[in-house]
Amino acid sequence: MESNLKQDIVYALRKKGVAETEIPCLLDEAMEQRRTAGDRFSVADFVASTPRGTSISRGTRIGYVAAVFLVLCIGVQLLLSGMFSVHLGIPGLLFYYGAALLGLVALVFSAYYVDRRIPVK
Repeated sequence: MESNLKQDIVYALRKKGVAETEIPCLLDEAMEQRRTAGDRFSVADFVASTPRGTSISRGTRIGYVAAVFLVLCIGVQLLLSGMFSVHLGIPGLLFYYGAALLGLVALVFSAYYVDRRIPVK
């Protein structure tokens, strides 16, 4: 339970753009507020009280890579079929888009996992 709460706090802070170097201190502060407030503690309220940062999280960067990956996969398929008249056929085309979708899903899940990891002090 405690670990899930920490992951939620860290994820919300990274989404808000807080720098990685500030996250451990803010996490300690959040856990102290949690001990004093008990059940009244809210992750959303705590994150709202922190200033917005300008940092881009690693998970967001992985998301950008996923977007570029998807565009490149579709672009290669269009290039092959449009300029070189190389058609993969229906089974080949389905396999190609399935592989692209699988790669995209893997990148998105890894981005989510990276953004929820608890920093080591």
